[in-house]
Amino acid sequence: MSRTGSVELVWAGDSRTFRLGIEEIFALQDKLDLGPAEIATRLRAGTWRLQYVQETFRISLIGGGMDAKKAKEMVDEHIVPGKITGHVLMAWAIIISALQGDESDPVGKEEGDPETTPASGSPPQPSMETALS
Repeated sequence: MSRTGSVELVWAGDSRTFRLGIEEIFALQDKLDLGPAEIATRLRAGTWRLQYVQETFRISLIGGGMDAKKAKEMVDEHIVPGKITGHVLMAWAIIISALQGDESDPVGKEEGDPETTPASGSPPQPSMETALS
């Protein structure tokens, strides 16, 4: 997972980049008329529709750098009857990667920034002088 909304997964016999950046999330919402959290919830709860799985794969492959025509061909070839439910968890993981990002990646100021990292390594203690005055 990364802060860019991408994840590397092995799919269709190769390691592939799946990415749902902001533009891809908008495209997915428009196509399915659902927000990404609702799609993820339905995938997880088992109340998904086939297009949730197909469109998550197709749009995220395009976001990961694959040509749109090739992405559609691959989805049509690999997400087929008898192999659909195996893709549901992967579709969920792709969406969660976009929503959550990499938890070990610091958000906000850079590590070592003097404003966020006190010199002593612990948070500054409040002064009692002002409280007693």
